[in-house]
Amino acid sequence: MTVDASSSTMDFEMTSVTYLARPRPLEEGDRGHEMTASLDNPPNSDGKTNDDSVYTVSVTVGYENQGFKGDDSQDGPLKPPNRKLTAEEISQGKFQLSTKEKWRILKNVSALSCAFMIHFTAFQGTANLQSSINAKDGLGTVSLCAVYAALVLSCIFVPTFVIKRLTVKWTLCFSMMTYACYIGAQFYPKFYTLVPAGILLGIGAAPMWASKATYLTQVAGVYAKLTDQAVDGIIVRFFGFFFLAWQTAELWGNLISSLVLSSSPHGGGSSSSNSSSSTYASCGSNFCVMNNNNNDNLARPADTEIYEIMTIYLACILGAVILIALVVDPLSRYGERQRRPSTVEISGIQLLSATAYQLKKPYQQLLIPITIFIGMEQAFIGADFTQAYVSCALGIPSVGYVMICFGVVNAICSLLFGSVMKYVGRAPIIGFGFIVHSGLIVWFLIWRPHPDNSMLFFMASGLWGVGDAVWQTQVNGLYGTLFRRNKEAAFSNYRLWESVGFVIAYAYSTHLCAKMKLYALLVVLCTGMLMYAMVEIHHMRKVRRQKEREKKAAALEAATKQVLPAEPEETDDEKDDIDDDIIVTHL
Repeated sequence: MTVDASSSTMDFEMTSVTYLARPRPLEEGDRGHEMTASLDNPPNSDGKTNDDSVYTVSVTVGYENQGFKGDDSQDGPLKPPNRKLTAEEISQGKFQLSTKEKWRILKNVSALSCAFMIHFTAFQGTANLQSSINAKDGLGTVSLCAVYAALVLSCIFVPTFVIKRLTVKWTLCFSMMTYACYIGAQFYPKFYTLVPAGILLGIGAAPMWASKATYLTQVAGVYAKLTDQAVDGIIVRFFGFFFLAWQTAELWGNLISSLVLSSSPHGGGSSSSNSSSSTYASCGSNFCVMNNNNNDNLARPADTEIYEIMTIYLACILGAVILIALVVDPLSRYGERQRRPSTVEISGIQLLSATAYQLKKPYQQLLIPITIFIGMEQAFIGADFTQAYVSCALGIPSVGYVMICFGVVNAICSLLFGSVMKYVGRAPIIGFGFIVHSGLIVWFLIWRPHPDNSMLFFMASGLWGVGDAVWQTQVNGLYGTLFRRNKEAAFSNYRLWESVGFVIAYAYSTHLCAKMKLYALLVVLCTGMLMYAMVEIHHMRKVRRQKEREKKAAALEAATKQVLPAEPEETDDEKDDIDDDIIVTHL
């Protein structure tokens, strides 16, 4: 813009000023006689133009700008008017947000993460004790097997059905309440109480995890749009923060159980110098459930202590549900209606087909083994490691303290890996997790646990937490990156195959010795890493081809002065609809 000091008018060198909102009609008194306006679109046959079209106004001659305000104006510089959504755009599910909305998104992510932390303080603490406090006839591990077996079926049938009717927020609240039944069954642990309660928990767990993943992925896309950042990095960062909070549940849940059990003079067994060397020789990789009935360290704690622990855990479940209901905004604020444009009711068979269709995708098929391993390794650390290594050598009261180390390290690494990923990439972090876990499995095969070396138990659980943090953050983020348009189906498949890993591990828990379980873990881990490498290589090649295609399209556009649409590549890596459905306003 140039200003002529000898004239009261200003000459503008403006071209192609594009207004996406419906323009205000120009009044005769608002413009000079020598201003011309040209329309990009021609009139219709009746002489009228489409009001929703894009107008390009070219100002060729100076005119008096009555709205101009100088630097001395108290109102500050003029800002362009905010775009208003049309009725058609609103009906299509598009939504309008201010850039200040990013702080509200961070509030929602924080509240959701804290609610899961409180919720899993109860469940993780309960699950880690099952193989010890309900060791008779393998009742604890059988109930956990029922949990994840029900979760497998629930992942196929339930999430899309429930989320469609309750929405993401209220699905979270409803699903969390199913956990209260399983914890309540601990007051009277029998096969006919624990197993049905475990099945109910498994049915509720699938929609809960699918809702959580859908919520985080959806708001991550909105946040990336508002802050002009890469969606992949924001997804991993949000998942990293979530798992930071979620993994601290290991700390609080195990701290509660350990403090209560340790304060009891007649609680569960504890290691002592009077224990025979044969007791410790049967621990570790040599541990077999059927051959350790005479180990005093595995004696069940007093019922009064267990009742006290479970009462605290039930209060945690209720607190988590209240936090979700009162603090977390519904996902409809961030385009939930846009994700579910169809209002037509579909049958259960169609819902099953929609979830199963995800299995046809090559990326999904290749990610199945590593996802199964995630379930198996969590089952091992929560049931086999606590029983075969910690309870056998140190006693049940020590389980919580050792698992606290696992939870703390896991939480710190979840946050660390979520932030580091944008600097080093996903593949090096997953490679690091493979090295850590494979090395630990080999060490567990040769290690003979003994109470004289108690620090080794904490070191083992901490390193296992490092590896678990890699899988939780990076594989979840990988699913969110590859399958953006099918979030519920993708994360339901993730939870399905992770649950298959839990079921496999818990099913053979009472029938195999620890050594065979470790061999099985190592085989699945190596297979999963090989197939993951195939996904990563193919995805990197696709991204490289896409960038080259975009570069050629940009060069051709610059040469011909016209926009040419780029051909999308038909792969699992899909463009998120959210990019086109957020209108950012600057208030």
